[in-house]
Amino acid sequence: MGIPLRVGVVGCGGIAQVIHIPILKKHPDVNLQALCDLDSSKVAILADKFDIPQVYEDIDDMLNKADLDVIFILTPNSLHLPMSLLALEYGVHVFIEKPAARNQQEVERIRKKAKQARKTVMIGMQNRFRTDVQALHKFIQANELGKLFFIKAGWLHAIHQSIKQPWLFQKNVSGGGVVMDLGVQMIDLVWWLLGRPQPKSVKAFAYHINPNFAVEDFCVVCINFVNSISLSLEVCWDFPITEDHFYLEMVGEKGIGNLNPLKMQKIMHGQIMNITPEIKETKIANFKLGYQNEVHHFIDYLTGRVDRLESSIEDSTQIFRMVDAIYQSVTTNREIIFK
Repeated sequence: MGIPLRVGVVGCGGIAQVIHIPILKKHPDVNLQALCDLDSSKVAILADKFDIPQVYEDIDDMLNKADLDVIFILTPNSLHLPMSLLALEYGVHVFIEKPAARNQQEVERIRKKAKQARKTVMIGMQNRFRTDVQALHKFIQANELGKLFFIKAGWLHAIHQSIKQPWLFQKNVSGGGVVMDLGVQMIDLVWWLLGRPQPKSVKAFAYHINPNFAVEDFCVVCINFVNSISLSLEVCWDFPITEDHFYLEMVGEKGIGNLNPLKMQKIMHGQIMNITPEIKETKIANFKLGYQNEVHHFIDYLTGRVDRLESSIEDSTQIFRMVDAIYQSVTTNREIIFK
């Protein structure tokens, strides 16, 4: 084991407290050296709880004094661009909790700055790192389901069941509504499972179920890819169901693959056969393991244990081509054709 990477965390909300800080503290190649948050009392309590030596209220101050190798940006979306550019200016690798930014233009600015600084930027798309997703990915790569032609996916939050941060409803901060929160993750997951195909067209319909929201809280999206694959996606914050519903169905000429729960069926010898691999983790354990695996992957890439970075800033520039087109389609009420 080499010298541990000196890591700082900016933004000490729930995702930092429950997920990232505990994972980073346990990693043998990480020295979690600094926390930064505008709430000085909160960051002081966290630093004491996790034995982190340095606390800051300003990211510039932290980058100037802490001598970091890596920074984790776990803040509202509007801060991703300026904080990333600042960290890259200081020569620090960057991890951004999803989404990368608020639109493709901002993501592209981060990508160009990372290339100029010769530093790595990873976006936290933990669904790629779930055990069940990894299993499905291997089956698709092995062409077990045949040529895929239709994907149906959705992420529907049960009405009144989840507590959301108020900034999610402020478009100037979040960049959008449920598409920016849940849709980005689902589009990234499907696009990655398909092997990163180029989009051909997008048509989207957005709704305001809750009239108090200034952003969309329900959206239906259809994306056609150049390899003759179509995605039908629905995302919602307050759907009239009793519990959250996260699903993915990938239809191929030889079979069907489903997520949550994982189930794979294949046509063999004229019969529908169940070819589902056994996954031991529960849904909750698998969800948390996805976060752990993504952080470990980022550290492994920076320390040279793996030579290919998943969920790069380059990937996000492609994802946001589709996200921007979704909002353009909603605004113009027409299908958006990619050149």
